[in-house]
Amino acid sequence: MNRISLTLAASAALLLASCGQGDVLYADEAVVNLSPVEGNPSAGYMNLHGGPVDTALVGVTSDDVLRMEMHETTEKDGVMSMEKLKSIPVPAGKTVKLEPGGKHLMIWGVGAASKKRGLLTMTLIYSNDERIEIDAVVRKAGDAAPAAE
Repeated sequence: MNRISLTLAASAALLLASCGQGDVLYADEAVVNLSPVEGNPSAGYMNLHGGPVDTALVGVTSDDVLRMEMHETTEKDGVMSMEKLKSIPVPAGKTVKLEPGGKHLMIWGVGAASKKRGLLTMTLIYSNDERIEIDAVVRKAGDAAPAAE
């Protein structure tokens, strides 16, 4: 290699090394807590990590559920209520938590195959046309939460 090629290769390696997770839209720590009552919806939670530009989660699908919706629990004048959301904003470089008492997924009819496997494959659909597939751990009512790292 000549001197220019070496310089270009080193520059490219430096640029690639400087790319952090904040440059990539992704989700992690996905879990589905099955409802203890047959026929009632289960709840889904995860962390959504923003990429290089603002976007929004506009839908979630799975081949092994009857229906899935995005919801948010809110409190007004001491009264808790839940409303269906059309989208969940995911700002660039920020993390949005889907968690109990806040934004979350309501999931009806988790299939037997996902229950047996212990994983539910979901596709997250974003307003910028990105689609991300993620496996959520399926937990039965009463299962212990995973240990914090």
